[in-house]
Amino acid sequence: MGQVIGGMRGMPGMLYETSKLHPTEGIEYRGMDLFKIREHAPKTIPGGQPIPEGVLWLLLTGELPNDKEVESFKEEMFRRGQLSADEEKLIKNLPKDMHPMTQLSAGTLICQPSSKFAKAY
Repeated sequence: MGQVIGGMRGMPGMLYETSKLHPTEGIEYRGMDLFKIREHAPKTIPGGQPIPEGVLWLLLTGELPNDKEVESFKEEMFRRGQLSADEEKLIKNLPKDMHPMTQLSAGTLICQPSSKFAKAY
């Protein structure tokens, strides 16, 4: 009971499939540590950093994409990612010193009125 009240340190608190944070081994996405991801994930510049689309593909599917899958995925996200002028203005006017995760959350919420998922729900 003390562990639950004290923040559940050392206790699994939920089921997860996409990521794991280990106190000594670090972060894993779908069972692959960040060093392995950095080495094997698709890059635009040889020896550079992995592209976000490749890492997102890994999170969604559990596998790293090949070049054809990356290009198709990028095109699909671009096709689906159109913003209205109002959405774009609101997102561009978020404070520049706002934490990136707060920007991501706010930007996502700003797009809710035009969400196909929200309309279907």
